[in-house]
Amino acid sequence: MKFGIDLGGSHVAIGLVDENSEIIEKRTYYMNDRRNVSLEDYIVSSIVHGVNEILQSTKYNLCQIESIGIATPGNPKDGYIKNVVNLGIKEFNIAQKLRESFGSKNLKINIQNDGKCAALAEKYKGSLKDYNDCVFLCIGTGIGGAAFFGGKFIRPMRNAGFEFGHMVINKNGEKCNCGNKGCFEVYCSKKKFKEQMQKILGIAEYVGAADLTKAVEENMNNDDVKNLLEEYVDNLALGIANIINILEPEAISIGGSMSHYEKLIFGRLKEKIYSGEYLFNKENPPKILTAQAGNDAGIIGATLIF
Repeated sequence: MKFGIDLGGSHVAIGLVDENSEIIEKRTYYMNDRRNVSLEDYIVSSIVHGVNEILQSTKYNLCQIESIGIATPGNPKDGYIKNVVNLGIKEFNIAQKLRESFGSKNLKINIQNDGKCAALAEKYKGSLKDYNDCVFLCIGTGIGGAAFFGGKFIRPMRNAGFEFGHMVINKNGEKCNCGNKGCFEVYCSKKKFKEQMQKILGIAEYVGAADLTKAVEENMNNDDVKNLLEEYVDNLALGIANIINILEPEAISIGGSMSHYEKLIFGRLKEKIYSGEYLFNKENPPKILTAQAGNDAGIIGATLIF
């Protein structure tokens, strides 16, 4: 048994995962719920609380757990999470803090970029299992991902790599949290799309994907709604076409919380990609797939870190 931790831009999700990569039990804590504590302390306390609660509920104990895997944004290395720009964390030794909190110096903790973890889940358990050359694109608060060639997970030596979200698609564009201008995720993160669409529709309160999709469909005669949707899909297609032109995968799977907007976005996106407008090799473009593990991909993938 392993624990998988998904550290997202807005939440911390903890899951107990069995040898078949099935989640036995899960807990989720939201960043908005933290009070007068540092973000780092809130993350650690959420993980400790969630793990202990699940262990108590399932009648397991910590010594029966093979490892804890953590899927985190940024560039994790040697027990540290680093450069998590959407959370404002520059460097934090999360492995040390967790071992201290659990009182176990020998607790095995594996850490990998969240996009890579979700990709592992999709490659070995989900939408990409039948493809050798493939790309996973995780679209949520930011945009990350990973690539496989010949069925093998590509892992650069120096840094996490495959920071698709920080591919520049407009050199004079909006400033990104990373400090650069015109990054792909500035225009195509789910967070950006949702914020802009809610503003146009005059929705100030929280609204879920299903309700926002319905509101957009009911307002397609609104030119601002229609233009934003077209602009978003066009920018998304441009970024994905760049990935295709460089890597030439057989398939690209799209996951993260943006997958909740499949009905609204994906049909239009496929039409744009398959038109070949931004592609060098216009014949036989790669399959555009929807991730199957959904928001649990980070948890499952965190237990597949090797």
